[in-house]
Amino acid sequence: MRQSFANLLAAPFVGGALLFLYLSWKDSDRAPYIIPFVVVAALIWAFAPQINWWWYSRNPPALPAGLRALLERSSVFYLRLNVAEKKRFRDRTALFMLGTEWTPMGWPDEAVPPDVQVALATQAVSLTFNRPRFLFDKFEKVVVYPLPFPSPAHDVVHTSELYQEDGCLLFSAEQLMQAFMQPGTMYNIGLHEYAKAFVLTYPHETYPDLTTDNIWDNLQVAGRMSLEHIESVVGLPIEDPLPVAIHHYFTFPDTFRAVLPEKAATLDKIFH
Repeated sequence: MRQSFANLLAAPFVGGALLFLYLSWKDSDRAPYIIPFVVVAALIWAFAPQINWWWYSRNPPALPAGLRALLERSSVFYLRLNVAEKKRFRDRTALFMLGTEWTPMGWPDEAVPPDVQVALATQAVSLTFNRPRFLFDKFEKVVVYPLPFPSPAHDVVHTSELYQEDGCLLFSAEQLMQAFMQPGTMYNIGLHEYAKAFVLTYPHETYPDLTTDNIWDNLQVAGRMSLEHIESVVGLPIEDPLPVAIHHYFTFPDTFRAVLPEKAATLDKIFH
């Protein structure tokens, strides 16, 4: 989004090292003056991630106009916030993008497009918006494919996956963006996988009891999406109704609360 703060911080020391390197050609006695500049520059580069995060967490980069417009068009959660909360949401989205290890797979430019990053960051930030820590420290690595993919854990083609052993989330951008651009018309795999990450990150929360025989029927009414639709989007069997319930709680807040008021009340306590 902007030039690395650590690089800007290191630039004067790199310049000083080059200056004394030049001067030492004429006067070798000046050569030792290079050492402190090189040492400081090396330390800055070694701790660049920590330095950048310290700076940007206090000075969040603004989302570019195009990404902000995308957010304002596509995030149901964001649209329900007041002005101050929207500013905090945008700041956290930008910081989440900076704090995530994006790994592109099969992209021509070898980079995850910014709109895809926003589509994923907004799902995660929605879940942790009312918590002091909004990053998923155990799931910082995000692998994004342009299209559905097989993986070592699942040799069938699918669109999303949480691989807990490596702290990794995997997504197909095609299905992710379709759901993000038209909220409510297609199951959002980004929110689904980050809901799973949330449950693993906060295992001691009191989650709603979803063991009743008719839970999938109620979830279909609450989210206007059948289990068959959800499984067809994800490409894998869905056995746990909790990520689906969290998805519907955020995507269809009014109907979810009307159909499952007790479950909504329990999730209210978790997500504040």
